[in-house]
Amino acid sequence: MTPRRLAYRLIAAGWLLFGACLGARAEPAHHILWEVKGKHNTVYLLGSVHMLKAGDSALPSEAMHAYAASKILVMELDLNGAGADSLLDSSGELESLPEGQTLASVIGPQLYAKLMARTQPLGLGPEVMDHFQPWFAALMLQQLELAQSGFDSAAGVDEQFALLAQEDQKPIIGLETIDEQLGFFAHLSLEQQREFLRTTLEDSASVQSETDAVVRAWQHGDTAKLEQLLREGTNESPELYRLLTTERNRRWLPKITQLLSADDNYLVIVGALHLIGHDGVIDLLQRQGYTAVQE
Repeated sequence: MTPRRLAYRLIAAGWLLFGACLGARAEPAHHILWEVKGKHNTVYLLGSVHMLKAGDSALPSEAMHAYAASKILVMELDLNGAGADSLLDSSGELESLPEGQTLASVIGPQLYAKLMARTQPLGLGPEVMDHFQPWFAALMLQQLELAQSGFDSAAGVDEQFALLAQEDQKPIIGLETIDEQLGFFAHLSLEQQREFLRTTLEDSASVQSETDAVVRAWQHGDTAKLEQLLREGTNESPELYRLLTTERNRRWLPKITQLLSADDNYLVIVGALHLIGHDGVIDLLQRQGYTAVQE
């Protein structure tokens, strides 16, 4: 596994679990896929679930059609790209605590004991975890526990399309770099990181049912339920929601609207929660006068 894909898998765990309490309602006529017409081209916007179980990993035929019709892919990260930014923060500054600090000292003995009780059986003892910042420890725990439940980013929408693009020699444009994505977590205050870790530890019992529900809603194109999820995420963790969702949507918007002035067709693939609801990418595009048709 390349360093880029390792970093992506850790981040994908965080994106997948962010506010994941929703039920499923079948709307089989639609998918989390929109078509937007530009002056001379079409831009497709596909909502991704970053980690899936093998049995849930079949890609909708509509998404495959959008891929075939597109000359270029646009994704949160260029998973096939190479370069200095492909490394998992080789300096270690983003995920590591400052010299002289340990994870135990910044999260306190009670939280640390709970973390060790969960990570040591997974092979992540103090010698592995103690120099990490709390946010990174939470992502590592999420990744391993999701993997134990059968979720894998290799089966997720993003990696499937990245591998197809590699085989077909289709270029991928990344909306962000690994360092930028890591930075969304690394720039949280220590108190916010502690709360993120605490929530991760407390919510683990419901991870299986919650993530299964997210996948069902995605499979049925259930935007109403995904919007419900966003509202709950906003209420429960407004600052984290703002950093991980709203601010990123606004940063992406100029890049996406620029695509609508091109000649080639594009397939844009981002996390499903980024496309729906108020201040979602679809909403932002519609405010600028574009018509987005759900497939």
